[in-house]
Amino acid sequence: MQKILSDDFDSRSKLLLGDDFNKLIDKKITVCGIGGVGSIIPLSMVRSGVKDLTLIDFDTVDITNLNRQMAYDLTDINKRKVDAMEEKLINLRKDILVKKYFTKLDSSFDFSIFDNQDFVFDCIDDIEAKVILIKYLTVHNIPFVSSLGMGNRLDSTKITITTINKTTGDPLARKLRHLLKENEVDLSKVPVSFSSENPMRNGKIISSMVFVPNSSGLAMASFAIKTLINKGE
Repeated sequence: MQKILSDDFDSRSKLLLGDDFNKLIDKKITVCGIGGVGSIIPLSMVRSGVKDLTLIDFDTVDITNLNRQMAYDLTDINKRKVDAMEEKLINLRKDILVKKYFTKLDSSFDFSIFDNQDFVFDCIDDIEAKVILIKYLTVHNIPFVSSLGMGNRLDSTKITITTINKTTGDPLARKLRHLLKENEVDLSKVPVSFSSENPMRNGKIISSMVFVPNSSGLAMASFAIKTLINKGE
């Protein structure tokens, strides 16, 4: 096969994006929550050319994560997820900067760290923390996307990126819409990754397999790349 451009890490990405690829080089992104949905996002963004990443998570890798959280393997058990993820990213490429916060995102968190970010991913489960985060990002006009409920589902084709005012049937979305309204957040300005699939089961322990959470993370990463190169829908 004829080589169209020199082979390097980014050659195929450059072939697809053309000059737009250069817009990604200096972008700064933050991933809040690197579990079921969020763990595939840093890997996707580094593979796409982003080199400045901030990771926020307070959890460690557990054996029950491995059926769906594709970043981790048996060697990562009991490691802090932010540390395990940093190792994976550096093993992908060396010319990156990774900042880590091993902490829970709550009202005591220093949200000013988002002020110089070009894009933020909200992949956290705590609904009160989601409200605080989304309100801060919307007030400060920081581009972001938020993941809604992805547990208890199996059909990856039901994932879509929309705004939260257009979601239906998701109990998490319903509660989040209510709380955001109370906080005077414009719902039409809250982009979300949403599954239209009805949950297959209910219960205290949320069930999940590899398909839906990772599809959500990939959809969010794609949305971010289009936003960062000014090709958002």
